[in-house]
Amino acid sequence: MIVPVYNVEQYIRQCAQSLFSQTWEDTEFIFVDDGSPDRSVEIIQEVLEAFPNRKDRTMILHEQNKGLPQARMTGLRKATGDYIIHVDSDDWVEPNYISTLVQKAVETDADMVYCDYYKEYRNKPHKIAREATLSPPDGPAALDAMHNSRIRAYMWNKLLRRSLYDLDNLFVPIRPYHEDIVFQSQLLYNAKKCVHVWEPLYHYRRRRGGALTGSHVVRNRRYSAENMLALYKALPKDSGPLTVCGTDVLMRAGWYCCATLDFKLLASCPEVVEFLATKKDIPDNRVTIPKQRYTKICCKVLSLCHGK
Repeated sequence: MIVPVYNVEQYIRQCAQSLFSQTWEDTEFIFVDDGSPDRSVEIIQEVLEAFPNRKDRTMILHEQNKGLPQARMTGLRKATGDYIIHVDSDDWVEPNYISTLVQKAVETDADMVYCDYYKEYRNKPHKIAREATLSPPDGPAALDAMHNSRIRAYMWNKLLRRSLYDLDNLFVPIRPYHEDIVFQSQLLYNAKKCVHVWEPLYHYRRRRGGALTGSHVVRNRRYSAENMLALYKALPKDSGPLTVCGTDVLMRAGWYCCATLDFKLLASCPEVVEFLATKKDIPDNRVTIPKQRYTKICCKVLSLCHGK
């Protein structure tokens, strides 16, 4: 279990307590202190004192602030378990979170097991979020479902076999926004079997102050566009994940560039501009049809300008 930690002293106690209270005993906990300026790490250490049985399997790694994607990679390089799961340090989990996912993985010989979750709000009751009405049977099907909004790309509700992580060839997101889908787009493709657990086991805290999802919308959209374009450039075009999700990766990148008027970034990839300028509408895509058409118009204009 990998937990990046940065500036979460208000939430980390509840998170750590829920992790150390897991009913599954054979769990490796890797907390990655990403140069956090507050008391987050001290609080983890305080909580750990109440769980002496967890000390031998708990690591707290310290590094300079490099951002969430690199913190995940630091944890991955130290992980030794057969399965990997990530937890956000401002969330918390049910006591049977790990045991349920691991038992299902072993029982079904699945490479990926994912669960439903609770959306936790500050001033209103939580909601249960169901991942899908149908379970994708394998990695390519799950990847297609993820890029068409039938399941989400979150890393914290998906237990993956560690062998899916090819750390020597894994493209690491350059920006800390929508980095989950950049990782998952590479990992899921090689999963031979995926299983859905129809039980909410994770508590996803929504709209906390200072969270990436709640501030700097324009900046975050640009970050996402940079990540998507970099992913497209990094992966082979005629084999692998892009054969399943390449169109959606480019559509997201194009829309975020156009939505933030960052035409310079989009124009830096002429082949992407040409592709989106002629792309037909994609039904059931996370980028809605009106947004797709706006992106197409912008790309047609860029293409004409580039031609001149």
